[in-house]
Amino acid sequence: MNAVELAQVMDMHEALEPFAGFTDWWCGSRQKLFAERAMALGKPLRDLTVGELQDIAAEVSAEMKPFYTSTGAQA
Repeated sequence: MNAVELAQVMDMHEALEPFAGFTDWWCGSRQKLFAERAMALGKPLRDLTVGELQDIAAEVSAEMKPFYTSTGAQA
């Protein structure tokens, strides 16, 4: 992998990282809320943009923050 390809991979990782945790099965309540927000957009899943998924992740994280410690464990 050359430097340009590595930069592209890192850019993609950075773009996907904000919502990647919602697929790890570690917190059902957060995942459910994330899925509900995604479905509420009324689009097929494949038509959601990275930006929309990032926005949903930020909203859900902010809403659920009072219920979790800084390590992500349930308070």
